[in-house]
Amino acid sequence: MIRKLQIKIIIVITLILTSAVFGIMFAVNTMVTAENDHEIETNITRIAALDGLLPQEYVTIDPYTNSQTGYTDSFSVQINHNYSVRKIVLTRDIVVKQEDVIGYVNTALQSGKTRGELGNYAFCIQSKPYGKIVVFMDITSFQQAKKNLIFTTSLIGLMTILVFFGFAVAISFWLVKPVRKTFNKQKLFISNASHELKTPLAVINANADVLKTEIGVNKWLGYIQSETSRMNELVNELLCLARLDDKTGHKMIISEFNLSDVFLQTMLPFESKVFELGKTLEIEAQPDIMYKGDISTIKHILTILIDNAIKYSDEKGLISTKLYSHSDKRIIEVFNTGMGVPKEKLKKIFERFYRQDEARDRKSGGYGLGLAIAKASVEAHNGKISVQSEYGKWIRFTVTLS
Repeated sequence: MIRKLQIKIIIVITLILTSAVFGIMFAVNTMVTAENDHEIETNITRIAALDGLLPQEYVTIDPYTNSQTGYTDSFSVQINHNYSVRKIVLTRDIVVKQEDVIGYVNTALQSGKTRGELGNYAFCIQSKPYGKIVVFMDITSFQQAKKNLIFTTSLIGLMTILVFFGFAVAISFWLVKPVRKTFNKQKLFISNASHELKTPLAVINANADVLKTEIGVNKWLGYIQSETSRMNELVNELLCLARLDDKTGHKMIISEFNLSDVFLQTMLPFESKVFELGKTLEIEAQPDIMYKGDISTIKHILTILIDNAIKYSDEKGLISTKLYSHSDKRIIEVFNTGMGVPKEKLKKIFERFYRQDEARDRKSGGYGLGLAIAKASVEAHNGKISVQSEYGKWIRFTVTLS
């Protein structure tokens, strides 16, 4: 439970901080891209206004190469009203084949746009007295700058995620420390209280047995014995949970055994009880399925599930148990007809002390601990337990063991 809480804290902190950083990075990329687009639009519009010539205030002459500097390469095509080429204007040392120029112009005109991009060129179409002018400006440097910015921000983002993850892990330990301390105290209290209660319960039960031999059958004495038995059952379940929570205090004896035999040995003794209740029990087990685990714990899981199915099946209902293997998995299914559990409550069914119907559970003798114990025991074997139900009709528990 503490580990799951810690994982949730790590995920939440990492997501919040990462989202904030990526929001900032997205804003930076958007602003820089918008600024570059504005600069491209301004430059290409001014070139188009000058019929393809460069604005002189931006042009300087490189004294070493005697070429124009300070402006991006561009070329433009003046088109007459009949769509014939009137003039081609090239700037700087740009070299473009005539067939490529015509191809670019045709593509730009067919696009139906007055501004856009074609590969490494941005284009602008303006109407003129003689027809139209199509200006193409080389935007390779802008595109490369955009790629560099995306790469840099992505790298920073990845490093930020790693840093924030480490920060989240560190802070999660600090945040769950008081919870862990309280939970450990709770486990210690449950364990100690359960041990302390066993002695007086044993004394009460022993004295009740002595009284029974002396005074015979007595309803008041019967009530004492019945409630003592219920109390003893609750104490044993609390002790079982305490041992499962305290990994160091509960050592499982791992061995390889025939799971099919254990399954049948656990299920078959319930046939008489089910028959007396007027219900039907179906047992199906694939033979010779081997498994490596703790036999007593597996038997306890099976007992909890079959006992739960008997308690909550409807009158003259069906209880079906199955054991089979699939690939490298051992699968146990326990099904029973009855009221089942509403879909919105299925997630709570394995919580400690959870009881869907308080009155019904009190009548059946349940404490809401059995399924919690089964889940913890299955997870101790690195397995999974799940539940499906159609409310008002049936419920099925599935245990998957590797």
